[in-house]
Amino acid sequence: MSKVYQTIICGLAISIITLSCNNDDNEDLSQENNTTLPNSIIFKDIPSGTFLMGGTTIHNDAPIVSVTLSAFQISKKEITNNEYIDFLNSAYSNNWLTISSKQVNDPCGSYTENMVIGKGNAPNVGEVFLQLGESGGCTSNGEEEHINNKSWISFNTSNNIFELLDASKADWPVNWIKWYGAYAFVQYYNVSLPAEAQWEYSARGGQQLKYPTDDGTLSLSKANYNGETPGNYNPDGHSFAVGSYNRNPYGLFDMGGNVWEWCQNYYSNSFYLDNVIDPINTIAGINSKRVRRGGSWNYHSATLLTYARASDFENRGNNHFGFRIVKN
Repeated sequence: MSKVYQTIICGLAISIITLSCNNDDNEDLSQENNTTLPNSIIFKDIPSGTFLMGGTTIHNDAPIVSVTLSAFQISKKEITNNEYIDFLNSAYSNNWLTISSKQVNDPCGSYTENMVIGKGNAPNVGEVFLQLGESGGCTSNGEEEHINNKSWISFNTSNNIFELLDASKADWPVNWIKWYGAYAFVQYYNVSLPAEAQWEYSARGGQQLKYPTDDGTLSLSKANYNGETPGNYNPDGHSFAVGSYNRNPYGLFDMGGNVWEWCQNYYSNSFYLDNVIDPINTIAGINSKRVRRGGSWNYHSATLLTYARASDFENRGNNHFGFRIVKN
């Protein structure tokens, strides 16, 4: 079992949980469903160690603190369309999923779209995991996104199989993933989403890197992002196949850019504590937002800093939201 500690800071209860090496609930689910991770997912060993987490952010939500982490493994690449399809088909056969049409509203108008929704023994039953067959979506200004930003996963009702709409997108990171959809994936396979500290430690590559690239510097040849200027719309922007850029010193690809990566933590702007071991915030707070890290193809360079933080609601997920996984 994990050990939970609570500290009161400025009247706010902050919970820190020490990550355990085994999750009994996850193990039971995995044994029940006889599941095995897709063999295309490769993990890198991240050694235990102490590092300085945090830096100067626009919201002043990442003070520099010393954090010690136990050894863990993290997937070297973001989870791909093919890998998520493997999960969907297996989970569907085990009565974890249903498909339902729901109305979607965005600046381009209203339309209906098929959604993957949790059912049966899945976590978060009734919540949307993934939006299927999306046409690309719109910017907040009502501009249509590049067609490559659609969801490339569909459901074939003639044989009840999830399929890839375009074979050339098999190794693109799965997108349109809600936090619920990322969490269902890790629960099904007895793994985890990265704790925020694990994510940052991995991104820094054991060298306190400023950006999670091969050498800590950033350019358009090192990551898939949208330049230096916030809010600058790029009509040609979209994801690329995972592993299209050089790996960081830990051998990890696309820790910066491509798609945002969901983390396990709830977000709190006052969570960071100094001299802690294996921290993870399990307190939902007022908004119940989850942390996402790493920036994406349509976000500017500041969001790719190894210590930059962002968050969103668990039911949000669009054409630049994805994830990677860890083993503890």
